[in-house]
Amino acid sequence: MKTRLIILTAILCLSIGARSQIVVTNSLYERNLYLAEVKQVDEFVERFNNDKFHISIDTTKAEYKENNLLALFNLENFKDASDSLLAETTMFIRTVTDSSVKLHYEDTLWFAKAPCYGKFKNKSVNFTLWLNVEHRSADMYKWVVAKAEGDIFKLPPSYTSDRIMISPGEHETNFMSLKLITTQKQDYITNYKQKNFDLDETSVFYSLVYYEMLSIDYVKDLEFWFFQVPGYVFRIKYFNRETHNSGWLIDKYEKISDEEKNEFLTNLYNQK
Repeated sequence: MKTRLIILTAILCLSIGARSQIVVTNSLYERNLYLAEVKQVDEFVERFNNDKFHISIDTTKAEYKENNLLALFNLENFKDASDSLLAETTMFIRTVTDSSVKLHYEDTLWFAKAPCYGKFKNKSVNFTLWLNVEHRSADMYKWVVAKAEGDIFKLPPSYTSDRIMISPGEHETNFMSLKLITTQKQDYITNYKQKNFDLDETSVFYSLVYYEMLSIDYVKDLEFWFFQVPGYVFRIKYFNRETHNSGWLIDKYEKISDEEKNEFLTNLYNQK
């Protein structure tokens, strides 16, 4: 299998950014580009599951499924056919095929990572939202915001001091100074939290939007993360280029232990 995969990679890499040496009409060339492109995430899933195939794949050949998976990688990450990353990718593909991994829209093991750009009190800000698919009813699903991440949600005080506190005798004065903590400099408020209290960035996000203080203008460099392959996590991004290796492609993957995977999932699903 490794030899066949290397051969295919060499062929596809040579095709990146270059037109075929065979003289063809523009319409045929553009049609082949269209057919090669992974135009939608759903199409990526179909090709990953070998329900659809890259235009270069001959399904009568041995190991055509493995080659079809290889065509879903961003081949510009490989320097040449001897690249060590290619050998690692071959092992990843072997894990997929040996484990008969299939992706499905309703899976609980894939997420969207959406870098958001918007306004907070009319000032430009950026932050990240993680989204996952949630079951509604019957065969209906929806995307929901699982986590929000960003400096804007951490609420760091501009000044920290032991003197900024609710004094120990306040219980005798009907906690009169509670008025002060909401009328002094607003970003001092986190000086009053419990020592071991962890701010929930996602709740802060919801609050800011609820009170019309935060807006999202656009999302850029969207990624989708998949945890279905045993021992791995991989990410896909959209590559807009006129080659036979374009569209939604696997740009990164890495090995991950079951413990690390469970910790990540627990965090995104807000489990204690």
